[in-house]
Amino acid sequence: MEEIKTTFNGKDGNGGIVLYANPFGTGKKFYGRFVRDVLSMENIVSRVQQKNPGTDEIIINTGLSYVKREILNALKEGKAVNLLDLGELYIGATGSTASDADSDISDLHLEAKFTTSQLLKDAVANVTIGNVMISNTAPGITKIIDWFTGKEGFTLTAGKNVVLKGKRLKLGAIDSGLYLAPVDENDQVIDDESLWIDCTELVRENSPKTIDFYLPATASVGNTYRIVIKSTYLNGARNRKEPIYTYSDPVTIVTA
Repeated sequence: MEEIKTTFNGKDGNGGIVLYANPFGTGKKFYGRFVRDVLSMENIVSRVQQKNPGTDEIIINTGLSYVKREILNALKEGKAVNLLDLGELYIGATGSTASDADSDISDLHLEAKFTTSQLLKDAVANVTIGNVMISNTAPGITKIIDWFTGKEGFTLTAGKNVVLKGKRLKLGAIDSGLYLAPVDENDQVIDDESLWIDCTELVRENSPKTIDFYLPATASVGNTYRIVIKSTYLNGARNRKEPIYTYSDPVTIVTA
């Protein structure tokens, strides 16, 4: 998922958090994810060499490849492995079964798991947050195309169809819609949704990147509107609990 981030400066620390709006309406407005800055083993070896001049890179990498091979072999044998006192890598079972019969464990699955040690917990306890970023996952309209003229812009032909291009545009299966909302003298949307022109039933294409719809006859020539996307779509078959709204720049309806 692409992120649109806003960074709040002025915080001391060595880590970053991205806040995502909670799409399921469970009472929490945001959930956070720590920003990963992944070091490869080559990076780790380089850091070892910097702090230990004269260390042989080839010998270190060869030793690491042997260690990795034996860790994988141990796991294949069903054993757990203590990884440098950082934690325990082991095989765990997920799922459940309704019977204790040997032949009825098909719903149980084995997967690799890791339990952190106190040494590792103490190390990450010293990490502090240096910046906070908010990820905006609302739909974003990047292009408005008048299909009749083939031109991109903010003038749309009455009775013809309009193509919206952008990101996360798809309307959800429930409580979603596409509207032409009249604006006031400052080009701000009039909040009274009973005045909005519903274009939802006229939508031909409905995908995350494209929505194609007809301008209904009730869209008056000469009037200015904003296109409003009201969507609960999240991804796949999942929908947000509460809809989110996205507004286009003002568009004007003209005759063919």
